[in-house]
Amino acid sequence: MANGIWTIEYFSCPSCGLPYAATKEEHPYKHIGSFKCEVCATDVHAWSGNFDFFDWKVDHVKSPVFGKRWGMIE
Repeated sequence: MANGIWTIEYFSCPSCGLPYAATKEEHPYKHIGSFKCEVCATDVHAWSGNFDFFDWKVDHVKSPVFGKRWGMIE
């Protein structure tokens, strides 16, 4: 049974650079697993420990709006 501590972690494929996000959950017992890139099948992340990763998805980062400066007060 998990203890309810979840975090979102971010990864990039070491081969093609595709960004991913996954939920990491702590567990009282050991888990082993790995995740491969859905585009090029390269190992993105492997783990072993008292945690597990799930809900892997491509991380769609919002593109900046061209012509706007971040941090400016309008």
